Amino acid sequence: AIFVESTLAAAAALENAQRAERLHDEKRWNVAITTLIRHMVDLSGLHNIEGKLSDSVGAIHEVDLPSSVLDDMVMRPEVKEALDDLDINPGDHRYLHELLDP
Repeated sequence: AIFVESTLAAAAALENAQRAERLHDEKRWNVAITTLIRHMVDLSGLHNIEGKLSDSVGAIHEVDLPSSVLDDMVMRPEVKEALDDLDINPGDHRYLHELLDP
């Protein structure tokens, strides 16, 4: 029983370390957030944002999406993948509109 408990504890510690490493991966974070922002911009009708998002911060800041559009957005496979890459529980994807616009 002690061996099983220590094995489970080691596995949990390893999983937590891997999760922390993923969350501190700046490239993973940047790619996932960029994906989400680009999908939001696309759904807003602002199709003229090309290149770096940082060059269009003002236009992006003006994006206003109804929660129903965000609900539809999370159904897109690329958005689901980005949320997964951010370690957002798939069960919480449907609440994205509440997280982004409480």
